[in-house]
Amino acid sequence: MVAEVLAGIALVSSAVKGIKASIETAKDIKDIAGSIDELMTGVEQCQKKAKGKQKSGKAGRWQNYLRLRFTSVKETGDGTSIQEIAAEVIEQKHAERELWQMQLLINKKFGANTWNDIIIMRDQRIEELEKKRHRLRYLAREKAAASAKMWKKIFKETGNVLILVAIAGGAYALWYFEVFGRH
Repeated sequence: MVAEVLAGIALVSSAVKGIKASIETAKDIKDIAGSIDELMTGVEQCQKKAKGKQKSGKAGRWQNYLRLRFTSVKETGDGTSIQEIAAEVIEQKHAERELWQMQLLINKKFGANTWNDIIIMRDQRIEELEKKRHRLRYLAREKAAASAKMWKKIFKETGNVLILVAIAGGAYALWYFEVFGRH
């Protein structure tokens, strides 16, 4: 999780730098779309981290700073120490601040509601993707159920044929011994 947060912060920072560098020369929003995508991915990673508990192991940038600054604070590794909580909050606030700055820059360059339009369209596409995945899972379950039903029917019919062959064979054997068995 710590690696995700660090990667998220690094992604947010690099995306912000990329957007700031290209915002003045960008003629269209698609010129900076990749950087916006990186920014959103980084923010999502930070938000995921804030929701989950921090695992023991490598400390984040803010944790290291707090540990050096306040030597009496011990790291527990289970996400309950003050430095771990402070690091999570600071990292989340940093990502939110960078996101807010990008919102202002993009709205300034491309119009008042550009950022909101981007977020709305992104949310719609994510929802459509989730619906598509749900539908595909449903179809896969339906296909698996149909396949299982087909194989069950095949085995049942094969069993019926074997029983029929056994009965016919028994009847033939009885007839054979009746006709040719007395000689």
